[in-house]
Amino acid sequence: MKKIRLYLPNVLLTFLLVFALLGTECVLFAKYVVLNADTFRTVAEEQDLKTKAYATLEKEFTSNANTTGIPAEVFLDPVDTDALHQGILDSVSQAFDYLNGKSSDYAFTMDFTELENAVNTFFSDYAEENGYEKDEAYDEKVTSAISSAESRILFVADTFKLSTIYRNGWLEKAKKYIGYLNPAAMGMIAVTAALLVLLIVCNRKQMAHLAYWLGLASAIAGLLLLLPCIYLTATDYFTAFVMSDPQIFAAVVGFLQLLTGRAMLMAGITAGIGILLLVLFGILRHKAASDSQQSSPDDGN
Repeated sequence: MKKIRLYLPNVLLTFLLVFALLGTECVLFAKYVVLNADTFRTVAEEQDLKTKAYATLEKEFTSNANTTGIPAEVFLDPVDTDALHQGILDSVSQAFDYLNGKSSDYAFTMDFTELENAVNTFFSDYAEENGYEKDEAYDEKVTSAISSAESRILFVADTFKLSTIYRNGWLEKAKKYIGYLNPAAMGMIAVTAALLVLLIVCNRKQMAHLAYWLGLASAIAGLLLLLPCIYLTATDYFTAFVMSDPQIFAAVVGFLQLLTGRAMLMAGITAGIGILLLVLFGILRHKAASDSQQSSPDDGN
């Protein structure tokens, strides 16, 4: 490091390596965490979204029963928390099938066979008990009740509002850009590897110093990402969001908190590796200094 011709290239390469590491981590994080269906499934489990969705439907169908005359149980019995949980997972799976090119569009659906049978049975029993004719008006009422209930259930089960995102064209845009993630990841890994090779070349005659420069780059890259994550977690930043729907609030905040936690873990590992490399450099330097003193001739001889 005493030679300026080696010191300046090491500084420059380390500076570039910091941003190469950050870029690599961000691309891989986007690919394997942000745009990963398992992340959404984990949020659904951790935030118990099925229970919150059921509570929303229970409140709405109970309130509407006074107007429609249809008991809430007609809709709620066929669509319990397990059915809603499956619906939430299906909404995610169907969205990612579209994003990954497995389907040409996104149209979230659920199996409403039991619900349709329950509504048909209710109207049929009601018509027989009250002597109503099952005419065209009757069929329209049944169809309208089923359609209205299914639309509302789909809206509530689509906890992450992927249908809204699709209608606004954002899923289509994401589908276009998601194809660039693999080349971007390969490119960033290649750049990082190239900088690493150049650092090795610069320090081939003093390999102990390689641990210093790599440790410095890794520690700085980790800390640059770790500090904002610590702030977001310490201040519980996302819970300050204002949303009227508790299940949407839980989904959005849960998703952002999960991303923050995993980003903090990734940054912590990166910074930890950097610190270990710096400690290794210190040990090697101390050992080299000790060996040098032991091999020096005694001044008195």
